[in-house]
Amino acid sequence: MGGTFDPIHLGHLHIIDAVADRFDQLLVIPTGQPWLRDSGPVASGPDRVEMCARALEDLSDPLQSKVALTDIEVRREGPTYTVDTIAQLKAFFPDDHFTLILGSDAAASIQQWHKSKDLLKMVSILVVRRPGDVKSEFPEIDIDAIDISATEVRQLLSTGADASHFVSQSVLSYVQERGLYVSK
Repeated sequence: MGGTFDPIHLGHLHIIDAVADRFDQLLVIPTGQPWLRDSGPVASGPDRVEMCARALEDLSDPLQSKVALTDIEVRREGPTYTVDTIAQLKAFFPDDHFTLILGSDAAASIQQWHKSKDLLKMVSILVVRRPGDVKSEFPEIDIDAIDISATEVRQLLSTGADASHFVSQSVLSYVQERGLYVSK
């Protein structure tokens, strides 16, 4: 499960909880420098990895045993492409089958992704549809996804509003400790 995780929020954790039992293991992969976005992530790669680590520690013990965090993309120089990440993971785990878990917004634009045809040959896709989004061309799961975006969370945090209903307490503490997303 890839994402910018800028910051990781309760919607992401809900997805992890809802899909983990479908897989032997779930990898959480914060993006490095997403090339399709007009601007890079607000928080640094190391900050986003640390927020993910803290959020994942808030999961139940049985769930934690199925979820792993990797900074494989954050450590990569230059734009990061999912096809390269999957190729790198397949080199380490040649006998494993990978499923890319996407939100419906990402699934709708997958044809624009770098080497998308190659990527689609390497992985299965599972789409988590956001409330109100249209059906995708890929298998979907309906999990009553929480309708929240990291953009909305950043806006709340930038104004000093209470975001405790949208991010875990450990992520909120980290954001406050580091002064992330505060209006300058």
